[in-house]
Parts: sequence; structure tokens; C-alpha cells
Amino acid sequence: MNGVFLIPIVAIVMGIGIGMLGMWTDHKRKSQMLEQQHRERMAAIEKGVDLPPRSDEPDSARNISESVNPARVLRTGVFLLAFGIVLYFALDTVGASQAAVFGLIPATLGLANLAYAAVLFDKERKAEAQKERNRLLPP
Repeated sequence: MNGVFLIPIVAIVMGIGIGMLGMWTDHKRKSQMLEQQHRERMAAIEKGVDLPPRSDEPDSARNISESVNPARVLRTGVFLLAFGIVLYFALDTVGASQAAVFGLIPATLGLANLAYAAVLFDKERKAEAQKERNRLLPP
């Protein structure tokens, strides 16, 4: 009987622990990178060499438009939409018609991703057209 109450406690503790471990490893990686940059800059100062350019923003804080891939968002949207529809009909066929509504949650997320992918593709197309116009215009 005591083992039954132990399962949710272990699940919660492990879930929080895994999240904390992820945050700790990310912090260690960033602090090691900063330490390495500091050592490189100090060595350059000691040798009298020009300092390397300083990067104030970490790698993960890049412009979001550079890191978001519209094709990946589209693929995720199609997958979630298909998964939600299949889950809905599977639960409905099994007889859990009230639970089948929960299959619409991933389907809705898939539709949202498809809309976001459409916006990203449109933004990418406009940026390419602007780049082409700037290339053709004389200075």
C-alpha cells in the first residue's frame, strides 16, 4: 500500500530534478564559455595582440528569425495535426467518446503551427523580394 503513494512522489521529484539538472548544465556550459573567453582576452592583453571582438549576446540569444526554420515548423504542424486527428478517431472507435475530445488538443496545436509556418514563409518571401529589389537598384 505504501508503494502506491510513493510512485507520484518519485515522479514529481524526478521531473523537477531533471528540469533542475538541465538548468544547471546550461549554466555550467555558459559559465565555462565565459571563462574561456576571459582567458583568451587576458592572454591577448599579455601578448599585446589586438583583442578579439567581444560577443555580448550568447549563442542561444540570437535573433529568433534566424533560428526558426519554416520547414521544420511546417513539418511539426502536419505531424501534430495528423496525430490529433488519428488520436481523436482512435479513442472514439475504442469507445472512449468523451476522452476523444482530448485528441483535438494536438490537432489544434498542429493548426497553430501550420498558421505560424505560413507567416514565416510569407516573411521569408518578402525578405527575399526586398533583397532582390535592393540588388537591382543602383546605389
